[in-house]
Amino acid sequence: MTTREHIVATATDMFISQGIRSVRMDDIARQCGVSKRTIYEIFKDREELIGESMRHHAIQSHTQSEQVAEGAENVLHAFWLTFTNGNRFCKGNNTIIDELRRYYPQVMEQLMIDIHEAVVAHTRDKLSEGVADGLIISDLDLDFFSRALTNYVYGLGIISANTHTTGVVITDQTMPTAVLVFLRGISTEKGRRYIDENLLINNK
Repeated sequence: MTTREHIVATATDMFISQGIRSVRMDDIARQCGVSKRTIYEIFKDREELIGESMRHHAIQSHTQSEQVAEGAENVLHAFWLTFTNGNRFCKGNNTIIDELRRYYPQVMEQLMIDIHEAVVAHTRDKLSEGVADGLIISDLDLDFFSRALTNYVYGLGIISANTHTTGVVITDQTMPTAVLVFLRGISTEKGRRYIDENLLINNK
């Protein structure tokens, strides 16, 4: 691990556990065993370090979700496993997202662009896999539906993060069921049968 990677990994852990605003550059330097000057020689400013740390966290979260879906029977089962556990990951990120939105809007904007495109690409790959397996309708515009599903999930996340305003609580059962309902609409008869008989019934 390079010094840069070590600083990013350490800062990420500190931001997630303590909150971004609570962590000073001096704290990160001390925890890393380097001088603050060294950090500023590697990162032009605090915002650059925060941006890299949040991207690092996003990669970690994606890896966790991929591990959760290991051993899935098919792509529909993989989506179900991912979003059954995804609500737990989202809850842990709400405070960080709020801090980024309030205090580091430029970092938040760029982060959302980067993550959004990565998630869209991953979703398209999964939908393509579903088409190959005869579970997703073959003549769909996958570019459109990969973005539609991604934005649908983001919308659910926004509702969950703003329960005090929306009055809607996204439970551990709500998220995977909502995603399955979306997927059911673009599934073949074989896919719908699998969802109805193996997934929705398990989520009641």
